[in-house]
Amino acid sequence: MASDVAHLIKVASNEISRGINTFAHQFGLTGTQVQIIFFLSNRDENTYQKDIEKEFNIRRPTATNILKTMEKDKLITRVAVKEDSRLKKIVLSTKSQTLEPKISQFMDDNNQKILSTLGTLERHSFVRALKKIPQKLKK
Repeated sequence: MASDVAHLIKVASNEISRGINTFAHQFGLTGTQVQIIFFLSNRDENTYQKDIEKEFNIRRPTATNILKTMEKDKLITRVAVKEDSRLKKIVLSTKSQTLEPKISQFMDDNNQKILSTLGTLERHSFVRALKKIPQKLKK
C-alpha cells in the first residue's frame, strides 16, 4: 500500500487540508473559503463562478453552495455585469479584504513548508506533475 500513488496523494492532501482548516477556524471560516478568498485576492481580472469551478475542479452545484454560503456570511458579493445581467462577477467583501493579508501570509508560508522538502529542480517537476495529473485522469 505504501507505494500506491493515489493513496500517497490522498494522505498528503488530507494533511494539507487539515492545516488549512485549522488556520481557517480561527476566523470562523472553512478551508475552502480561505482558498477561495486567496484565489480571488490574487486575480487581476473579473472572476465568475465558472472560474472558481475550473480552478478548484468542482462541479457547478458545489460551487453554487459554497458561494451562496460565502455571500450569506458577507465574505463576497456578486455584482451583475452590464453586458449580461445573468452573469455575476464575484468580488471580495470588506470583511474578506481585511482577512486577506493574514490568509495570503498563511498560504505563502504553507506553500513554502510543502515545497521545502524538495530541491529546486524537484519543486518544478513536482508542480508540473501535479498540474498534469487531473488532466490525464479526466480523459
